[in-house]
This record gives sequence, structure tokens and C-alpha cells, in this order.
Amino acid sequence: MKITENCIVEIDLELRDEEGELVLTTEDEGPIEYLQGGEDLPLPGLETALEGAETGAEIEVKLESDDAFGPYDYEWLISVPRTEFPPDAEIVPGDVIPVELASDEGEELGEKEMIVESISAEAIVLDANHPLAGQSVTCKAKVLSVRAATEEELASLQEEDLQ
Repeated sequence: MKITENCIVEIDLELRDEEGELVLTTEDEGPIEYLQGGEDLPLPGLETALEGAETGAEIEVKLESDDAFGPYDYEWLISVPRTEFPPDAEIVPGDVIPVELASDEGEELGEKEMIVESISAEAIVLDANHPLAGQSVTCKAKVLSVRAATEEELASLQEEDLQ
């Protein structure tokens, strides 16, 4: 079966940054399963490259930032008053810290990891961009299985989209 929209696809993946450094592999965590066309895969260019492939296919594709983790957005640099952090917090630039997000109305929106960009006596600047935003990446993927999504799987995904 070829990969087309509404197929459940299972892949092994290896992801390298612009310098060729390995940044992600499914070797330890196990394969990735996603719905083709369901925007489950965070790399839209990889999903496009896999379209039409069959079980056993191996692809290697270089994705520019727009087809990978998106462009770097300076508006995602957030200055947080130093008083929002515990006074004894040992935070240094480059640290990745979890941040609880809330709407303007106070509704909890979940947690997002952000990178500490800089620290001053008044504020800590956090970067909410993906660490690979603005970079091209190289993906190697091996298609392990392809099958049609069940009606239940498609209905479940539609319910999630409505929420």
C-alpha cells in the first residue's frame, strides 16, 4: 500500500541539523506513527516527501526551515521579570525550562519548554522558538508500515480538531 491521505504510517526517523549533528532518532524511543494528511508529523516537508512511498522505502530529504520547524521569529523572545523566578534559581543562558502558559483570561494552556536566552538583574529573556527554527534539517526515514486509518481513528481525530 502506498502512503496517501488518511493512511496510518509508521516510520523510523533520523534527524540531523545544518552541521550534520544527530538531533533526533527513533532508535531509543521506538518508531513514530502518524496520520498522513492529519498534520500529526511536526515536519510538513517530510510528510510531503513520504507521499506515495511504500513499506520498506527509505528516503533522505533536506528540508528548509519553512518545511521543517519554521522560520526564527524574534517576536517569540519573551522578557520575564526576574521576580517571577525563585531568587535562588540557578538558571544560566542555554538552559531549557518548562513554562506554564495561560491565556489573558487566566485559562491554563499547558506547558512549553523555552530556552533561556539571557539574564539580567531585571529580567530573564526566554526564547519560545523551536531550537531548530530557522534552520534546514536532513531527515532519513524508513517506512515500517502503511495501512488505511479506521473509521474510528478518523472520527477520533475529527473530535480532537473540534476541541
